[in-house]
Amino acid sequence: MSQTVPLCPHCAGAAEQPLVCDRCTWRWYANPKPAAAVLLERSFGPEQSVLLLRRAMDPGLGGWDLPAGYLDPGESFEAGAVREAREEAGLDVELISLAGVYHFPTANAVTVVYRARPLSEEAEVKIDFESSSHTWVARSEIGAWLPRMAFPSMAAAVGDWAAQRIGGPSPERTDPTAG
Repeated sequence: MSQTVPLCPHCAGAAEQPLVCDRCTWRWYANPKPAAAVLLERSFGPEQSVLLLRRAMDPGLGGWDLPAGYLDPGESFEAGAVREAREEAGLDVELISLAGVYHFPTANAVTVVYRARPLSEEAEVKIDFESSSHTWVARSEIGAWLPRMAFPSMAAAVGDWAAQRIGGPSPERTDPTAG
């Protein structure tokens, strides 16, 4: 049974937070939602490529994305990244290293992105309902794909991967006034 509420978490302004439940006094804060993603790498010849999935649903319908999603309750970032690769790309993966942490203000999300590789080099990508197609993009071709990315945070992650900026802050995003 649903019922209307006088104010939802999306509409609550800074002065109206935290929202407090009248029944149990639980407090809700507008903290960012944790998410995990994988830069799934595979070598085709001398150059590494990364897997991109074309989104078949909103948000970001038609844009390209990494295998990614929000964490389940109690799930670690690592477990979430492995789960998302399996769900969205049909691949079991090994996490190689932390690639970076990216903030997406519009979605109020913070995504921890890992470099990963398939456990089997012969395994084929099997996309789920969230994607309409997939492609492997070579590191040298990433620049042309960045405008096609569905979300700025994942474009930043893919751009950092292409520039081999892994694990550290990017100078463009350390300025707190740069939104």
